Amino acid sequence: MTEEEVLAMHHKVFYEALTKDYVALSNLYSDNYMLVRSNGSVLNKAEVLRDLKNGGLTFKSIELSNPEVRVYGSTAILTGESRTASLRNEIETSTNFRLVAAYTKQAESIKLVYLQSTSLQN
Repeated sequence: MTEEEVLAMHHKVFYEALTKDYVALSNLYSDNYMLVRSNGSVLNKAEVLRDLKNGGLTFKSIELSNPEVRVYGSTAILTGESRTASLRNEIETSTNFRLVAAYTKQAESIKLVYLQSTSLQN
């Protein structure tokens, strides 16, 4: 796994899937995926997908700045700052947060196993 592969996966698969394609997102998440939100709540793969599909959450835009990738064999840690614009039940929200994402290579595919966000002031 390389830094370029991780950044491409994060931008082209993860961010695009969040805005358009929940099947691709389901394929990207490992079976034991964990999301830790800025408020401390923890969701697994099924809970995240259910929230996106049925919870009224849609992303209008997602931007990553200052990305840094550290690769350790078949595992990579991505850190950076993200800005999102989203709608939940027709209420628009803008957020700015620092993220930590862990990717691992399983067989021949790269999977997202963990993502944690910490709120930053807008």
